[in-house]
Amino acid sequence: MTREAKLAGTSVHIRLGLRRDRIRIIAWSATLSVLIVGIATSWDRLYPTEESRRQLAATLALNPSLTAILGPIFNPINTGGLTAWRSIAGYVLVLGLVQSFVVIRHTRADEQVGLVELTGSGSVGSAARASAAVFIAMTYGMAFAVPTTLGLAALGLSVGGSLALTVAIVGASAVFIGVAVVAAQAAHSSRGANGISGATIALAFVISAIGNSSTNSPLIWLSPFGWAEQVRAFADERWWLIALSLGCGLVLAATGVLISSNRDVGSSLLPPRLGRARARSYLSSPIGIAWRIDRTWLMWWLVGSALLGIVEGSILNSSLDAMSANPALTKLIEQLGGSANLAAAFIVLMIGIFALAASGFAIATIGRLGQAEATGLAELELSAPIPRPRWAAGQVLMAYAGAGLVVLTGSAGIGLVYGSSVHDIPTSLGHALGAGLITLPAVWLIAGIAWLTFGVRPHWFALGWVVLGWCVIAGWFGAVLGLPDWLLKTSPFGHLPTWPGAPMSWPPIVVLGLISAALIVIAVRGLLRRDIPA
Repeated sequence: MTREAKLAGTSVHIRLGLRRDRIRIIAWSATLSVLIVGIATSWDRLYPTEESRRQLAATLALNPSLTAILGPIFNPINTGGLTAWRSIAGYVLVLGLVQSFVVIRHTRADEQVGLVELTGSGSVGSAARASAAVFIAMTYGMAFAVPTTLGLAALGLSVGGSLALTVAIVGASAVFIGVAVVAAQAAHSSRGANGISGATIALAFVISAIGNSSTNSPLIWLSPFGWAEQVRAFADERWWLIALSLGCGLVLAATGVLISSNRDVGSSLLPPRLGRARARSYLSSPIGIAWRIDRTWLMWWLVGSALLGIVEGSILNSSLDAMSANPALTKLIEQLGGSANLAAAFIVLMIGIFALAASGFAIATIGRLGQAEATGLAELELSAPIPRPRWAAGQVLMAYAGAGLVVLTGSAGIGLVYGSSVHDIPTSLGHALGAGLITLPAVWLIAGIAWLTFGVRPHWFALGWVVLGWCVIAGWFGAVLGLPDWLLKTSPFGHLPTWPGAPMSWPPIVVLGLISAALIVIAVRGLLRRDIPA
């Protein structure tokens, strides 16, 4: 078969994919563009003088914790340099995940639900679907890059630096597009492909973070995150690193497309393992089935949470010493952490990361119920004498319990390692675990929103992700953007007490818990009334 024949129908798949994703593309590009422009406008308010910016840079040079997460700062005097430092790592992470999931949704996920067989019944080449998915994913990047570059330039920042910043982010995320194309060919399910892509992105982020925490570490050159940071937007740009990212992404994407053109629909490079000849007894219940399906997924989340907690705990002590020398940075950390105690504020701030991640875990886990409906598995399971609430209970229980374990595992990692460095493990561990427990009502409330939408109106399931996105913006960028307090309080995390750095307050915990319970009840009632599939 010629190359033209293998690519036949690519334009049709592109138009179909863009039609399906048009709202998502607009929403993601608008959100990310407005946020980064908002960050750029905040620096004159936070650090108005050249001296304050130099002091910030000097403090960050001694702070391995923030440098590990956000990367090095190359031009603190320039507003663009500060914007690049604050945004690159987070934007590569978010855009990389979004584009990876887009590729897998348009390839492996469509194969699972039979859409590929439907669209492939016409004159469609074997490489058309994967090629179209790459183009659609890149559209997300371009839809972000163009308005962001224009917005930054409109603020008076240099056009070259603005372009370098956005293209560095898009180029680094393009590497993960290529990873996702290969993962979609390797894994037998969309869940497995998403797991491979997510694990690769997490590994790249960890490698970059470890490299950033020390001076001149070669590890920064082993990760697309490091490549994007080392472009040095607004500081004598290194354009060749953008070419490195794009070239690597192109090679990976071409490899995935080549594999897709030579495999059968529904097959994979890694075939599914054969099950046991006789099923275990616990698989007779929905909860047991949910455990069997999600246990590996949960295990990797717990491993990642524990590793991040250990890393943060190991560098927390030195970070506190560095931050205490910068009043402005200290004030910002205390404001984000909600406490005048710098150590407690930083611990609360770090545990907030685990809480947000755990919320994402809960939403994704509940979302598997929707996948079961789409593939027809739900109708098969419900053909047995199993009530609908009991059918869904296993997945929902895994979401709520797993989210709690993710938070507490990361909290324990911070508490144990930081406690050993200050020679007081019991106190530090108790404070960290207590702070983690305090976040659970907010985590479960977000999970409850996802569960509510599934039970009442599955087409609104994305609302859970929207709420989580707003929580990220309010928690991590609200203070930087100068958002009013009433607006920040629309996030459930904005109502939580910041113990141990501040007195404990039980009413918000009780109220959030009651709202979460009410959402569960309403979702169950909705599930009993609506059609399946809906």
